[in-house]
Amino acid sequence: MADELHQSDPPSSPSPSPPPPPLPPRQLAKEEQEEVNPEIKSKSRCKNNTFFGRHRITAAINRLQNEINIIKEELQQLENIGESSTVCAGFISSVESIPDPLLPETIGPTDVNWDQWFRGAHGSRNHRRWI
Repeated sequence: MADELHQSDPPSSPSPSPPPPPLPPRQLAKEEQEEVNPEIKSKSRCKNNTFFGRHRITAAINRLQNEINIIKEELQQLENIGESSTVCAGFISSVESIPDPLLPETIGPTDVNWDQWFRGAHGSRNHRRWI
């Protein structure tokens, strides 16, 4: 049993010293932080290089909101209008019921002399068309 106790006891050696307490974090200057980590430096450069300023972005957003409002108003107007097929059917019936004053009511030509101007030439020599 003495052998077992002797084997279980570690040999006497200087015990390792506990690690030193961590130092409080030191506030580095901005230049020192950028020198320490170049990734932070490149990220900060990209962050500051924007093509649009705040005012331009807000103006673009306001313009888009105005366009959205205009489109919403147009959609509401379209929803309030009746069906187009009903409107078209009414329009066609009104147009067909009233004769056009510029069109003749006779089917054939009223004056035969006027008809000669709209017919083609009668001779074979005159069948050529000049454009």
